[in-house]
Amino acid sequence: MNFKKSIITILIVAAVVYILFGLFLFFFQKSMLYYPDNQDFNSCNEFNDYEKLEFNGTRFYFKKGVQDKVIIYYHGNAGSACDRNYFKSIFEKSNASLIFAEYAGFSNDDVKPSRGLILKDVENIHAYVVEKEFKSVIVYGQSIGSGAASYHAYLGDVDDLALITPFSRLDDVVQSKYIIYPAFILLREKYDNVGWLKNYQGSLLIVHGDNDLVIPHKFSQKLFDEIPGKNKKYILIEGMGHNDIWSSAIFQNTISDHINESRN
Repeated sequence: MNFKKSIITILIVAAVVYILFGLFLFFFQKSMLYYPDNQDFNSCNEFNDYEKLEFNGTRFYFKKGVQDKVIIYYHGNAGSACDRNYFKSIFEKSNASLIFAEYAGFSNDDVKPSRGLILKDVENIHAYVVEKEFKSVIVYGQSIGSGAASYHAYLGDVDDLALITPFSRLDDVVQSKYIIYPAFILLREKYDNVGWLKNYQGSLLIVHGDNDLVIPHKFSQKLFDEIPGKNKKYILIEGMGHNDIWSSAIFQNTISDHINESRN
């Protein structure tokens, strides 16, 4: 009898812990997903040679190019657009206009980041680009920024899309990390790259490291396989992880080559 009671007690405790942790995941997921820093947007020394613009409330660093083409970059879930300056030297070789988008809630912003606000920022960047009537639009997105980039492509007017360490659906990644919880129910910050790109027909490049423990490359491979277009390329870089892939010479050459190819 005591053994039976012990088993029942253990099951009750386990159920309570399961429910409480599930509630924690549900209510605090934004704090677990977004890690903005306190870098002031207007005081970013790395982009002193860029205009610091705002369009419909969305901030971005902008550099006018000599070609009637624009490259848009959406960063990941941590830090800020300011600390992604390592892409500048690669992008600037294109002579295209450059946009490094910042999200609401990042760069010392008063609001809290969220999917809704980030997608609104994407809509504003899209509207700005349409207003300026660029003839060629290239969009880059890294990590959570692959969701922003995929949504931008979903809105239309994108000729070329490059996704760095992306995922198929954020639900897939979360489910792999919290196996015993139904991610499709608990996750409110849903980024569905597969859904957004199901009708995308432009050029596509996906780059991932085979040692990525944050977003394992099987999820970017799944995304690649789901996209119907034929003008697509998948590059898996050996030995690279989620946060160091940019330091790879293979990565830098791949991005440079992709930009050069998009000039045609």
